[in-house]
Amino acid sequence: MATKIPAVIISPEKALFFGKKFKKLAFNFKGIVPTLKQELIQASMSIDYLDYIAAGIVVALVLVGLMAGVSGLIILIAIKKNLLTIKIEAILPVLIFVVPAVYFFYFLNFPKLQAVKRTKLIEEQVVFAIREIMIKVGSGVPIFNALLDVANGNYGIISDEFKLAVEEIESGVPQNDALDHLARRVPSQSLRRAIDIILNAIKSGSDIAGTLELINDMLIKKQQSDMKSYAGELTPMSMAYMLISVVVPSLGMSVFVILGSLAHFNTKAIIYIIPPFLLIFQIFFMGMVGNRRPSIGV
Repeated sequence: MATKIPAVIISPEKALFFGKKFKKLAFNFKGIVPTLKQELIQASMSIDYLDYIAAGIVVALVLVGLMAGVSGLIILIAIKKNLLTIKIEAILPVLIFVVPAVYFFYFLNFPKLQAVKRTKLIEEQVVFAIREIMIKVGSGVPIFNALLDVANGNYGIISDEFKLAVEEIESGVPQNDALDHLARRVPSQSLRRAIDIILNAIKSGSDIAGTLELINDMLIKKQQSDMKSYAGELTPMSMAYMLISVVVPSLGMSVFVILGSLAHFNTKAIIYIIPPFLLIFQIFFMGMVGNRRPSIGV
């Protein structure tokens, strides 16, 4: 597992190194994200959760210093040019602490975001991986060999996680324990359920292939249902897109031109604001559509 933390200004290695001095302080922040320990595991981040929080504290403090320096520079420039106002004096100190605080909370939630990304990648391949195990076990292949085939297959993160399980088994870890570790590592509920079924079937001696076939069929039906729901959402989303990106700017410009001619105010500022707004909206809309798309392998 790779250690990946969203450190800025300083490298992740330095953040972790200096974070050791703040480990006791980090203990007081663990209640903010009580699931952080499990999220780090599911995000494939090989780091202790207290070390991770401590690294976040270091990055936040560095940002406080950076923002203080930038704010001081802005104040000096404002003083020289006689532009210093009460608004600037009030806003800059707030930014010194608000920006680092916001980033610190983002830092703490970063493993959850990574786990969600991994879940989507796993969901794209989970049906095919379960189907291979089902076919191999149904044809009389031992469960370990079926796991090995998935590990050596082209199933992305699923293959990587199964390789770790196979390595554990080959190093002497009991097969059931290795599968239990695998179920705890993966963030996908569908894959965890399939692994739990394999574990229960091994313990009880029941038919693994038949149970996996039922799970596989359920996953396929769920994916089909998700795609239908997604297709139904695209129509109102496309209408909202046309309304905000086409109709509103056109009508808005006409209204502002009319009001500008009647009230005699300058409309150039509004004209300059609209294109950046549309660009930001385009990026936001594309991201929203992409995030709502179900994770289905093709």
